Amino acid sequence: MSFEVRDGRLFRAGQPFLALGVDYHPSAAGCRIWIDWDLGAIAKDFTRIAESGLNTVRFFVFWRDFEPEPGCVEPDMLDRLQAVVAAAAATGLACVVSLFTIWMNGQRLDLPWRQGRSLWRDSEMLDLEAGFARAVARALRHCDNVLAFDLGDEIGCVDPVEAASLTAAEVTAWHARLAAVLREEVPNVLVLQANDVSGVLGPSPFGADNSTALDLIGIHGFPVWSAGSIESTLSFKATNLTPFLVRFAAAYGVPLVDELGSYGVDDLTAAAYLRASAVSAIANGASGVVVWCWQDIASDAEPYQDRPAERFVGLHRLDGTAKPVMRDYRRIAGAATELVLRRRRPSIAVYLPERVRAAGASYLDNGVGTVATFFSYLLLKRAHLEFDIVAGDLAGYDLVVCPSVGHLTLTDVRRLHGVVDSGGTVYCSLGDHLHGFPGEALVGAEITDYAMPTEQTSAFRWDADEWAIDWAVTQTRTTTLRATTAKVLGRYLDGSPALLHHQVGNGQFLFTNAPFERQLDRPGRLTVGPWERFYRRIAEIAAIAPVADCADPDVELLSGDDGCLIVINHGAAQSSTRIRWRADETEQTIRLELAAKDWKVVQPRKGGDRR
Repeated sequence: MSFEVRDGRLFRAGQPFLALGVDYHPSAAGCRIWIDWDLGAIAKDFTRIAESGLNTVRFFVFWRDFEPEPGCVEPDMLDRLQAVVAAAAATGLACVVSLFTIWMNGQRLDLPWRQGRSLWRDSEMLDLEAGFARAVARALRHCDNVLAFDLGDEIGCVDPVEAASLTAAEVTAWHARLAAVLREEVPNVLVLQANDVSGVLGPSPFGADNSTALDLIGIHGFPVWSAGSIESTLSFKATNLTPFLVRFAAAYGVPLVDELGSYGVDDLTAAAYLRASAVSAIANGASGVVVWCWQDIASDAEPYQDRPAERFVGLHRLDGTAKPVMRDYRRIAGAATELVLRRRRPSIAVYLPERVRAAGASYLDNGVGTVATFFSYLLLKRAHLEFDIVAGDLAGYDLVVCPSVGHLTLTDVRRLHGVVDSGGTVYCSLGDHLHGFPGEALVGAEITDYAMPTEQTSAFRWDADEWAIDWAVTQTRTTTLRATTAKVLGRYLDGSPALLHHQVGNGQFLFTNAPFERQLDRPGRLTVGPWERFYRRIAEIAAIAPVADCADPDVELLSGDDGCLIVINHGAAQSSTRIRWRADETEQTIRLELAAKDWKVVQPRKGGDRR
């Protein structure tokens, strides 16, 4: 195979490769692609996909069609699979091949002979899976346009109750076993697992943080099915969702957005969503974007009789004419090389504690904490502060952000100590007073007790700024702090400490017992006030400036090491704003007008001349 992962990016035949493509079912056949066989129609579609400026197609191997009896993989089906990959190669398209496809469009297209047996724990099923993976890989071993094998689209949805009971170790073992089989047949082939948003914002063991046996981390970006109180497809949060998932996954591996799209919207809204979310995902480090899906589906076979709305989310209509979203996708494909940024290492890290995505295993546990991470991401973007999302070593970062922490292990606490010991700054907000409190040595205070929230703890003041706290949405206890060695920067309305500053060795620790990020998780709350100013003030204490001066918080700014800026308006209305930044030691100023969800790549001008 000619694809490899290096330095967080995809390469093909030694050259950088950004996967831009579509998820594919033939319109007439739909999910019966292998039964209602029409290679001519598939080849024609692939030609149109390539002529659109795209380079990748992802398609689905419906296991029941290939192995109608256990252990008997149909040779004719493997021949058809080879023909599809060859048709893609003839037009220059790379293929992502989704194995073990059972769950599709909200329905199980199950193997009649599985009879409820576990995909992950039943020894006979595990052997059959290995045999099927081997047969498919062997059939495609000489095809150099297979970008990756996907172990099964949203596979946890096949048996969600059992999937939720799996340990991380069991999922890793399942990944490793099948990946090893595929690599035995096709050395160095890339392997991924395509997961829905529960792999980041939920407790699923099929998650971005449980992917050590994989080469790529599959991400699905659909705001309608996401946590985080996303108000609408055109909201600020909606088009920031997929880039957040990309940055989260990048803390653990190489992210590939293998499904991106919008449901329940008109054509213009779908186009606007793709514009901002796809560009932002690429600029934030995705190794590729694959959009759901190529064309509306004419088939009325399963699963479309149960979910007919799934038929009409294509980039093209039933008659083959392009929808507005396709025009925007072509524009993105044409600018692909400009959208892949070479980023300088930022000074800020958002830290992912070891148990940030752990589900509550007992009454002692607080639950999944990644929604707070999402809101921290949004605040940093609105403050125009550059950052990484980091799991593990924090060396070299000047400011570490720990948002609404629910659980810190001893390893986590030692890492935070390491930051301040080396002269850095840590900001931490409290998500659970039992297991998220970093300790008096770091905070410079102790918790005296907890109580019900009152009007007197409904806000805290920091100099002239007042920050309202919505305790109800957080489902956390209000605590009372007693400062010991820390300085009090902010106080609740009753005068009790709310924000502390503590000198620790050569560094400093900033702490609030308010779950500042988590309390923003209510529809409309994030964008009605200047919440990002709180983060700017934290960054000022750490002597870190925004990437640029820009008054519009809906505008995302991403800077490259060559001084260029990618500017994305995540707002639902037009933005007219001035941006001032430094590039090549000169001041650059530009006034931009961007339509809702529009974007622009801005190159610096020599001498910093204004325009």
